[in-house]
Amino acid sequence: MTTKKKKYNIPKGFSLLQTTLKTPEFLKHPLNFITENMKNYGGTYSSSLGGSTLILTQDPAFISYVLKENQRNYQKAGFAVERAIKYIGNGLVFSDGDYWRRQRRLIQPSFHRQKIVDLGANVLKTIQDNLVDFPEGKQVDISPIVHELALKILIKSLFDIKISTETMNRFSTGFSAAQDFLIKDINNPLRRFLYPINGKEKKMMAVVDEIRGIFLDIIQERKKRKGEFSDMLDMLLNSRYEDNGESMTEAQIIDELMVFISAGHETTANTLSWILYLLAANPESQEKLYQLASEKPVESLAMDVYMQAVIQEGMRLYTTTWSTQRVAIEDDSFGEYSYPKGTVIVPFFFGLHRTEKLWENALQFRPERFIADGKLAKYKHYFPFGAGPRMCIGNHFALMEMAYFLGEFVKTFKIKSTGQLPETEAAITMSADKVVLEIVKR
Repeated sequence: MTTKKKKYNIPKGFSLLQTTLKTPEFLKHPLNFITENMKNYGGTYSSSLGGSTLILTQDPAFISYVLKENQRNYQKAGFAVERAIKYIGNGLVFSDGDYWRRQRRLIQPSFHRQKIVDLGANVLKTIQDNLVDFPEGKQVDISPIVHELALKILIKSLFDIKISTETMNRFSTGFSAAQDFLIKDINNPLRRFLYPINGKEKKMMAVVDEIRGIFLDIIQERKKRKGEFSDMLDMLLNSRYEDNGESMTEAQIIDELMVFISAGHETTANTLSWILYLLAANPESQEKLYQLASEKPVESLAMDVYMQAVIQEGMRLYTTTWSTQRVAIEDDSFGEYSYPKGTVIVPFFFGLHRTEKLWENALQFRPERFIADGKLAKYKHYFPFGAGPRMCIGNHFALMEMAYFLGEFVKTFKIKSTGQLPETEAAITMSADKVVLEIVKR
């Protein structure tokens, strides 16, 4: 007796052969490629890749269904996550299942809004100290400078201790190298056949082990000292599992620290670079922000409606986490579509946040769209930090850090557009090849 094969209604899209032929085009510019296909297929389309079916969508209801309403039927996508765990660590961003749920419950209280506010003094001082040496000129590429500063802010927030310039440089070069290696490894799997010959993976793991070793030394030194410290490490060391009252192992803490830094400084730095680019091109918004920052204490800026609107609009236009992936654990359906377990759903946030049907004059920078009746407007079709239980745990910290930085920056400098249009580079996050601005001290 033969079993009847179940039929599914997969969205229209590309066959395996078509996907293979179009892969070079996709790798050259993923955002343009996906955006064009979203137009051609009405906002949702499929692609076959490596024996799996991918469904890419910028339908807000479909995205919400996968990330929120039926999130228990979805887990983080497989192979890329496995590689990220190998090079970065099995922290919250990459872990899954029961382990992820247990870690999330443990760490969540450490990221309560008030605890984040308590870190504000360290964040603000780091920003102020580093803006003193921020370069001025008619052609300044701010991107690498902002990235370096974002890393310093995060390291200082994690460890309220003096860290040498040499160690900071090792962190900076190490994390940059790990992320670059991971991107190339995922985009070109054939590279892995050469690792045993060229030794590149072995060298990369040596860099990762060195960073983990530095973290281990810091943790063990902290355990010897008494008293409380105003940093995230203290929060992690003092967290206890509900079921047995135990704390995380040193290896688990290092995994979380690796992911916090890798994901946290990259996304924030990219967003700040894009926002400065937008403010330079929109002098009225820049002047309004300057007046605001000049009149209010910097500590209150994170809650100011206009400051929040500027940040939200920047994240809308340049959604650093431009997409994510989820794998269906069991067969599922949404609307007219049905698909088997193992299907990979790819929410395309970048396209969603620029859809004219949902955002009037979608490509214009208009912070006011996020203000309604004097309060910050909320949209069901806006996912700058993801959604559901896996929403970015560091969102409050990121918003505070960006508000403090922008407030101090516009008080100190006036920025003008140079006419340069940054090229978007979409890898794990969306960055700019460079952001060249004219910077003058006020």
